[in-house]
Amino acid sequence: MVVACFIHSILSIYLQRSLSTPGLPLKENTPSGIRIMGILGLIFAFMLLMSGFWAMTVPAEQMKDLLKQLPPEQQASIQSGMFKLLGKICLFAGVVFIVNINLSFRFLRQWQELQEGKGEDRE
Repeated sequence: MVVACFIHSILSIYLQRSLSTPGLPLKENTPSGIRIMGILGLIFAFMLLMSGFWAMTVPAEQMKDLLKQLPPEQQASIQSGMFKLLGKICLFAGVVFIVNINLSFRFLRQWQELQEGKGEDRE
């Protein structure tokens, strides 16, 4: 899933270049790649949001019970406050991915409208 976000970012860079330089063509498979990788990226982003929400809402008593199940050497290295921080990081990353993918979908729509306009001009 992380790879899908990476590929989506690369394809979005090509799209952005094509929008900023109209003479630079975009490959045929780039729009569909942006859609497919964007959907996979959204799934990953929602997984991050759910993980972050879970880490933020687990009560401290339940977290202590979960930590007791770990081996003693791992119990000493993990603190319950770390999960709250990890939850905040996951929530932030999920929101950033969703905003980024939404922006690329809007840019793709803008690019498609420009292409339709060029097609009408040729006729």
